[in-house]
Amino acid sequence: MNAYFLLFVESLTSIAVSLSVLYVLSRPLMNTLARICPDEQSAAFWASYTKVMLMIAPLLLVLTVDMFTHFTDPRDTLRLALMAALAGILIALHSIGKRLGQFVTTPKKGGSAS
Repeated sequence: MNAYFLLFVESLTSIAVSLSVLYVLSRPLMNTLARICPDEQSAAFWASYTKVMLMIAPLLLVLTVDMFTHFTDPRDTLRLALMAALAGILIALHSIGKRLGQFVTTPKKGGSAS
């Protein structure tokens, strides 16, 4: 398989994984940011920042892993690219969740007995 085509498919895999995660998280993310940010502009900025990071982190990891590994079977290369994309998503989501978790408070139980 052509090396450029394989790199293109790996990049497409990473982008597809990122877009699917962004599709699932976009609305809940905006709802959360609207509650914790002081204004709408701040929420829009952090939503855009999060979306960019969720696109870049997996792609960067896929490209880095591809640079250091060379398999003879293209399926192994694609499998590793998918694993790297998922690891990139996991790392990005962990860092975003850790940051957002500082601002989201859980409701406290009331002390009144009924």
